[in-house]
Amino acid sequence: MFETAELSFTYPSGRRGLGKVSLKGAPGDRVVVMGPNGSGKSTLLRLVSTELPSRPGSLELFGEAWGSSGSDSRKRRDLRKRIGIVQDTPVHVEDLTGMENGLLFAELYGLPRAEALAAFAPLFTALGLDDALHVPTREYSYGMKKKLLIAEALVHDPDLIIMDEPVLGLDPPSRAALLRTLEERTGKGVCTLTATNEPALAQELATTVVLLHEGEVVALGSPAELLAEVGNTTLIEVHVAGAPDPTKIDPALAKGSAQLPADIVSIRQIPGRIIAESRSGSDVLPQLVGAVLAEGLRIERVEIREPDLTDVFTLFTGQALGGESP
Repeated sequence: MFETAELSFTYPSGRRGLGKVSLKGAPGDRVVVMGPNGSGKSTLLRLVSTELPSRPGSLELFGEAWGSSGSDSRKRRDLRKRIGIVQDTPVHVEDLTGMENGLLFAELYGLPRAEALAAFAPLFTALGLDDALHVPTREYSYGMKKKLLIAEALVHDPDLIIMDEPVLGLDPPSRAALLRTLEERTGKGVCTLTATNEPALAQELATTVVLLHEGEVVALGSPAELLAEVGNTTLIEVHVAGAPDPTKIDPALAKGSAQLPADIVSIRQIPGRIIAESRSGSDVLPQLVGAVLAEGLRIERVEIREPDLTDVFTLFTGQALGGESP
């Protein structure tokens, strides 16, 4: 479906958007890209969708090379007819109704009206849009616009579906309907490429997770493979305030006067947080809290949870995961 080899992109301002990313999505694959603001998630999606020219490096779509110049507009139109795109920000003609907007998108894909209506019907019903189809989209909420955008991206039965934060703004039934639809389509050989920072969605949706940091791949594998990097432990997050130098929290705890429990297998920090991995669940909490207080730090709150993909990112980069990627 798609394959990149050392794909890179630099914006006209000189800022690097992506650096030498090699990635592959085969029929039936569900590739999820995660990374903080500026990591290159959306840049990668825009390159694979042919919105941006790929240079340097190479990009193949459906077994064909897509040139760096992007000047072959006819070839680009043909490729785009096989791709469905769900952007993070829906864009519609505000004076048109939901149905009119949908038919306009379908026409761009070359679908006859009758075929489009038949394809839209189950999508609109599944996403809960039936009662709003004849209302101008200027009256739609963000969530309704997102549902309409999803239906428009899927109506032409694309081979490759590219989505940027697809469940943002969706209610639980619509989220579940989208995931069911994606599961059905990937089961028939469709490939999906999704950008999200929602760890639960990534773990539920992905066959492959790509962690991006500063435009480069820092980790790649199945959710299970990546989660194995943080081990079978419980995470205790201590949120602190008033530390004069957050970068010295780790050394302070490691070398301070307080004795840390032996069941804490590792301890690391990101600004404002101390993250301890425990082999014995929350049993170590009293001693850990005592150690933090002994260093003169003020505790704001404590969270106890199981590791997720955000912790894998922190393990590889030392930074928190969150935000949108340009």
